Amino acid sequence: MQADSPPPSSRGTPSRRGRSARMAMLAASHSTDALPSEFSNKQLNSFTSCLSIPVEGALPIKPQDDAPSSPQSRMSQQATPGSSKRAPRKSKTNALAALQSHASQLSNDEGNSQDVTDDFFNGHSPIPVSPRLDLSSVKTSGPRYLPDHTSSRPFGLPDCPAFYPTSEEFKDPMTYIRSISEKAASFGICKIVPPVGWKMPFVTSTETFRFKTRLQRLNSIEATSRAKVNFLEQLYRFHKQQGNPRVSVPTINHKSLDLWLLRKEVQSLGGYEAVTKNKKWGDLGAILGYRGIPGLSTQIKNSYTRIILPYEHFCERVRKSPALSSSPTIKTDPHLKTHTNIQSSNSRQSSLRYPSSPPSSPLTSSSSSLSEPDDGDSKERIRTRSETNSVKRSTRTAAQGQFASTVMSRDGFGRMPSAAGAAQPDEVQKLTQEQSCEICQKKNYEDQMLLCDGCDCGFHMFCLDPPLASIPRGEWFCDACLFVTGGDFGFDEGEEHSLTSFQARDLEFRRRWWATHPPTHKSPPDLNDPTVICVGNTVVTEHDIEREFWRLVQSPNETVEIEYGADVHSTTHGSAMPTLETHPLEPASRDPWNLNNMPILSESLLRYIKSDISGMTVPWTYVGMIFSTFCWHNEDHYTYSINFQHWGETKTWYGIPGADADKFEAAIKSEAPDLFEAQPDLLFQLVTLMNPKRLSEAGVRVYACNQRAGEFVITFPKAYHAGFNHGLNFNEAVNFALPDWLPYGRDCVQRYREHRKLPVFSHDELLVTITQQSQSIKTAQWLEASLQEMTERELGSRRAARAMGITERVEDEDRPEDQYQCSYCKVFCYLSQVICHCKSEVVCVEHAKHLCSHPINQHVLRLRFSDVDLQENLAKVSERAAIPAAWKAKFQRVLSDSSVPQLRSLRALLAEGERINYPLPELASLRKCVNRASEWLDASNTFIIRKQSRKRSRRSRGRPSLNESTPLSFDDRDPGDRPDRTLDDLYALLREVETLGFDTHEIGALRTLAEQAEVIKNKASALLKDDRAATDRDTFFNECERLLMEASSVNVNLEEIHEVEKIVTRESLIKELEEKVDDTTTTLEDIRNLLSRARACNLPEDNTYMKMLLARQHAGDDWEDRARHVLDQPFKTIEELDELSSTDSNIPVDVSIYDRLMSARTRAKEFEKQAKIWLLPDNQGSKPKVAEVMRFVARAEKDFSIPAVKDLGQTAEFALDLESRCEAILRNRYQHRDEVDIFEMMTKWRSYAREHLAVFSLPTFEKLDTQLTLHQKWLEDLPWYCQQHGAKHGQDILNDVVDSTRPEDDLPPNDEYFTCICSAPVRPPPPGTQSDAVQCDHCFARFHGECAANGGSCPFCDHRHWNGAINKGRNWHFCFLPQILLSAPEVTKNYCDAWKQLEIIVHRVDRLSSVIGHFLTFASQPGNQRAEYIPQVRHYMRKLYKVQFAVSPSREVSFGLDLAGLHRILAGQPAPVRVRKRRRAKFVFGQDIDKDWLDGTRCICRGRTPFLLNFPTVECEMCNRRYHTGCVFYPIDGPMGQQLHRFLCPLCCIRKNRPYEYSEVRVKHFDNSDEDTYVNTTLMLETSSKDIIYKTLPRPYTQTLIVELIRYTSYTSGSSEVVNCPPPPHSVLTPPLARPPESGPSASHRLSHTPLPLPTPPTPVYELARQPSTNGHHVPPPPPWSTQWHNITSNPTPTRRSEVPEYSLPPPPPLSLSPHSGKKRKFADESPPPEARGSRSPKQTRRLPQTPILPPASVPARAMQQTLSPSLAMIVSPVDTEPSPRPASSVPYSGPASSSQRPSNTPPVKPIKLVMPKNK
Repeated sequence: MQADSPPPSSRGTPSRRGRSARMAMLAASHSTDALPSEFSNKQLNSFTSCLSIPVEGALPIKPQDDAPSSPQSRMSQQATPGSSKRAPRKSKTNALAALQSHASQLSNDEGNSQDVTDDFFNGHSPIPVSPRLDLSSVKTSGPRYLPDHTSSRPFGLPDCPAFYPTSEEFKDPMTYIRSISEKAASFGICKIVPPVGWKMPFVTSTETFRFKTRLQRLNSIEATSRAKVNFLEQLYRFHKQQGNPRVSVPTINHKSLDLWLLRKEVQSLGGYEAVTKNKKWGDLGAILGYRGIPGLSTQIKNSYTRIILPYEHFCERVRKSPALSSSPTIKTDPHLKTHTNIQSSNSRQSSLRYPSSPPSSPLTSSSSSLSEPDDGDSKERIRTRSETNSVKRSTRTAAQGQFASTVMSRDGFGRMPSAAGAAQPDEVQKLTQEQSCEICQKKNYEDQMLLCDGCDCGFHMFCLDPPLASIPRGEWFCDACLFVTGGDFGFDEGEEHSLTSFQARDLEFRRRWWATHPPTHKSPPDLNDPTVICVGNTVVTEHDIEREFWRLVQSPNETVEIEYGADVHSTTHGSAMPTLETHPLEPASRDPWNLNNMPILSESLLRYIKSDISGMTVPWTYVGMIFSTFCWHNEDHYTYSINFQHWGETKTWYGIPGADADKFEAAIKSEAPDLFEAQPDLLFQLVTLMNPKRLSEAGVRVYACNQRAGEFVITFPKAYHAGFNHGLNFNEAVNFALPDWLPYGRDCVQRYREHRKLPVFSHDELLVTITQQSQSIKTAQWLEASLQEMTERELGSRRAARAMGITERVEDEDRPEDQYQCSYCKVFCYLSQVICHCKSEVVCVEHAKHLCSHPINQHVLRLRFSDVDLQENLAKVSERAAIPAAWKAKFQRVLSDSSVPQLRSLRALLAEGERINYPLPELASLRKCVNRASEWLDASNTFIIRKQSRKRSRRSRGRPSLNESTPLSFDDRDPGDRPDRTLDDLYALLREVETLGFDTHEIGALRTLAEQAEVIKNKASALLKDDRAATDRDTFFNECERLLMEASSVNVNLEEIHEVEKIVTRESLIKELEEKVDDTTTTLEDIRNLLSRARACNLPEDNTYMKMLLARQHAGDDWEDRARHVLDQPFKTIEELDELSSTDSNIPVDVSIYDRLMSARTRAKEFEKQAKIWLLPDNQGSKPKVAEVMRFVARAEKDFSIPAVKDLGQTAEFALDLESRCEAILRNRYQHRDEVDIFEMMTKWRSYAREHLAVFSLPTFEKLDTQLTLHQKWLEDLPWYCQQHGAKHGQDILNDVVDSTRPEDDLPPNDEYFTCICSAPVRPPPPGTQSDAVQCDHCFARFHGECAANGGSCPFCDHRHWNGAINKGRNWHFCFLPQILLSAPEVTKNYCDAWKQLEIIVHRVDRLSSVIGHFLTFASQPGNQRAEYIPQVRHYMRKLYKVQFAVSPSREVSFGLDLAGLHRILAGQPAPVRVRKRRRAKFVFGQDIDKDWLDGTRCICRGRTPFLLNFPTVECEMCNRRYHTGCVFYPIDGPMGQQLHRFLCPLCCIRKNRPYEYSEVRVKHFDNSDEDTYVNTTLMLETSSKDIIYKTLPRPYTQTLIVELIRYTSYTSGSSEVVNCPPPPHSVLTPPLARPPESGPSASHRLSHTPLPLPTPPTPVYELARQPSTNGHHVPPPPPWSTQWHNITSNPTPTRRSEVPEYSLPPPPPLSLSPHSGKKRKFADESPPPEARGSRSPKQTRRLPQTPILPPASVPARAMQQTLSPSLAMIVSPVDTEPSPRPASSVPYSGPASSSQRPSNTPPVKPIKLVMPKNK
């Protein structure tokens, strides 16, 4: 890209700002129209760019003008302040076209030269791509073996070797590479194909991975092509500068003259003078391809003289000019803005001003961080430190190799001016500087000062040669800028891609390219050949692609531009191979062939580098497309490199062995000498190719290989390599180094120093680090030579520094690399640096004079190590390296000293060799010899060294040992102590040692032993033949014993000695038997030993002693069998143990078995004793706990069968069962399933425990006993408790209370005949009958005759009915009931029906009391005492009359008296005029006309969602319809979806004009299709609208229910009007039913229904089948729950106190249980409806009501008031009668419900909450 240039201004003023020479020319030649017509060319130059293919996801790279990404960009901005990025890519092509035009075309009408651009876009839309790369669309593996091809590779290049390691060889990469390096190094590169089954996973995210590319123009990369373009560009500039812009390329015989080739050939023949002198111009014509043309030599000479020769003279003059001279005599003012200062400052600014940053790019100012420096696949790197996150030095950077650094001058010492004097990027600062002339160095005559458009330096027009009279038109460049044109070649930035966008561009480019450039084949290629691919409809081989690539590289007129994603940092984008940080569980992350692990393997020297170097020790990745290339280069520091292709098309490699590196450099320099003259370090820049064929012709060995997916390519040290890609592929590469690399590394450092190129790391520091971290001999051997060279070189430098008088200083710590890098030659001088106090830069000793202007004796030589340290370090390494050689010399000396060396010498030599951690070839044979000698020595020691004799104890453990001592005999030794080697074995060892060839003292000892054994053998033979055994027996036996003692010292097995031993043993045994055979203390083991010895001595079986031993052994074995049988039984009895313990003393026994028997008997006795103590207690000690007794029984019954223990265990089981039942009772987890009352059952438990289980400590039972006592006391406190019958009689009271306190019955009936004190209307009698009704004279209320007879007066008017004057059966006050309710114990609250009845009574009466109290408070105001409230007063009085007992918050208040007084007041007023009540409008929704679904619901879903079948449901308390909880957003608070709150369905809420609690409800009319229009039911109900009112609502954003309105009926003035009424044919309107009559006081109505089936009870715990104990122990009878009571069943889920078994009121027991196991509901808050109202359906019957929740009794009184109504709180706490705030109910109080809205067959059973609503 090119930025805008400043506008032109007057050249004669300092404000004239120019641009670089390249930028100026490129701007002038930006388009063909800018060239003069004389340079037109009718030949079309094609230009094809892959950028013309638009692809989705490909983004242009934004220039980073504000924040340069590298010092290179900073340098570029300062060098060319007026320019930005590189000019358009076709500018050089245009310049070349202009110079190639000829004179015959000057008048041609075609005009200027043109380019033909192959536009691949053609106006098409961008190619769409997917976000993720499909790896199945690329090649992930290559063919292991290729078929043989008849055709050879292009240029006839041989292939490099390919290796196929086995799985075993592939385990260690360094070992394998070292094994093949001898063969492969001579080729420079090689290919390694992994074994079958090895796979490296590709872990890069193809969706998020993005990379930047570089643009490569193929015909600009080749050295010859670029040299030709640069030459013609300079030639064109020169002639244009000289005022001759109309010069053109001459033509000879209609063929353009190749000016560049002409100049090259003239120079090769010695130059212009030599060619002219030798008359070679005609020969040049033949070389240029012209033959048979008259005057050819003259035409060529004239063309050279006219066009080329002036340019050569100009170049020669510029080379010799002071501006480009490097003479040290030139002194310049560093503060002057001169050409020398600017050029040198620009070339070195990055190293001086930014010492810690990488140097600049080898490219031009257009280079970005992406384009610098290119490397293809072997990494032109910008290294990064992982430790400091700072950028490490670029390796192949050409900042020092730029044209300016090699041809521009420095000051006398080669120094750069200070940063203050350098050109600044700020334009304003430049304008303020004074301009000086580059020639005269003066600042005068500013109006005559001409500024160069390239370097911005000033020149007096009269100082120029030749001088200028006027300012030239257009751009003007100084000689230096004109001379160095073309030295700024580099790669432009491409675009930013994802893998899929890059794949799409590559595929489309290949398809279109091969469609327009199809290859030709002699015969059709084999499509099964893996090297043949089909691109679109074109068949292409790998050789076709290779030939086409080199054709495009060398084509002067066909320019192809492609992209290459090279040098993608893995530290930024992540390696494509798994690492331990990113994929710790992936096995491949530990694979040694993983490129992340390769540089740090144990044998790689790069692991000693102290920092991570991106691209060298950290892999870089490369994404290539077709024709993308990497140019000729070798690796940084000449290291090895390894490249792996993950997937994609083939990559072709070319390699040159390191031995031919010098030939290669000479060949490429001779091919393009001008390029290397301008840039001597051109090969470091990786921007130059040369045809392999030309290299082969120059004598350079070039090899090639094709790398495919899954294959490795190795490059060897110093080997040049290049290559290109056949299509999209993904590679990854990294460096490593083996020990044989060290000499190459040192040579590379020296080469970097000569070219002043930045090295990547310090070679000397690497050597020192290796010596510090590796002390192995193997390391020392390959390190010694390099370390010695380093030491000698360093000591020589120090001697030179000392000779110059430089003082020195030693430092003990390392410094950062930038603090020991020579600022002159860029080498890392790690061991010593020359410094000065005036600046921070350092130099090496060789360049000490270039540091500063101070005298050199003021400089300091800073040493990292002293001379002694260096020499000692070298000595240690040399000593370590010499260890193997010293050991070999010692080994040879030992062998030469004696033919039979001492064994200890050989052993010492072997031990020393094994301590040497280095492979020694002689060590194996020495080890074999020493091991064989050791084996012989071990065998000889079995004769020489006698084993220790192990005497066995003859003492028995259970009984006294024998008093007699046994005489010592040879037989007393352990059989293992006897010799097992014979005399023949001894002689065999002596014969063997004569062949082994070593000497040791054991040989003599063996010979002496053999002689002694022969003597003993002869003596034994003589004794065995002696006849004195019968005559002189004692003497004979004594001699035998002496011989045995003598033979015991000789460790040789002699048969003769064995015979003598038998004689002595038999005699000793007979003596011993005479003493022991009748001894009663002899154990069974002793008897067996005596028998064994007797048989060993061949004592006959009929011997007397033998018979006695056999008899005793038989008796002992019989006892042992019986004892073992008893001990092995799982349950032993005391009788059996007693029997075996009392055995005959003459029977020998096994002491260990006897001890076990007695121990078991003792334990059994102790168990029996303890069990009897617990069964028959003395009531004095502490009682045992049941768990303790059960543990005791378990221990006893584990081994024994004891009756007392069994009885104790049975009793303990009863006690344990009782404890568990009591605990279940106390924890409210007991499930009672018997018909007997639970408290009656617990009373039986108490009686049983006191009678039979008093021996145990039963803490849980004692707690329950206390609770039962409190419970009985609580029952007696109930007002309706009957002491005579012991009954509670609370059911009738509960029925009356429930009938009188229904919430929906708070309003009086609308029927005018409801005037009696009872709940039935007083209607006129049928015609012809007489009524018994009577009427009150005061209030005119009519009463049934039966009701009027009770008391004989009007209950509404007569206060005696309410003050106690008229006696009633329930003569207590309500205020005492709450106190009784709270005083109940826990067991009463959990299980007592009376408490549950009382709880219902208290809370229902409390609610009624609160309602009546609110009403009385309201009616106490005079303005509210109106006659219209008489029905309400009578309604409340009917309720109080039915419950009979006094109701009020305190005894001082009587609501009955207050109501009676109020009634008298109201009855005395005139009767009000009744106003007809307006009926509420009626809505009919879709659910109203639906039929019940399969599960009995009429839900919002309307049965249209099958998966909701059997979903949890909830029932509306008003319409009794069931809904799915999920459909109405109802929260399921309890398990199994049971309802814990009152629920009013959405439809009832709409009809009641109430908000729905759980979501928003919207009504949609079935005839209105507008999706945002809904029915406004609230306004319709409030205004009694006749029409449907609509409203517009936004789209729902919360939980919203939408119901469908079918019909709307409005009621006005007694008439109804149906609006929008298209009801279904089957729908029938049902009129409201009249309210049924209710009974008077104590009337009970029964609901007939079948109780729910109960679950089958589990099997009882105890099945008492044992007969009563006969041993006198106390065995309790079976407990009362063992046969007729069910055992406990604990509910796994704890229940709340409010959850008790469900039952129906008022039916008597048995109670109906909930089908939900373990979930006990408290009680119903109202009774079922009378039979007259109809019975429930089976589904309705299963839904039993819930009860209010009452806080536990343990809560303090004040806390209790928090949940009570005001009246109840006043009763509980009379002192503080002010009600406390209480939490609101989760379901708001819905107010009184009209009985007419509920069908008569629907019972009013609804769940309620304890907490009552606030006053309304």
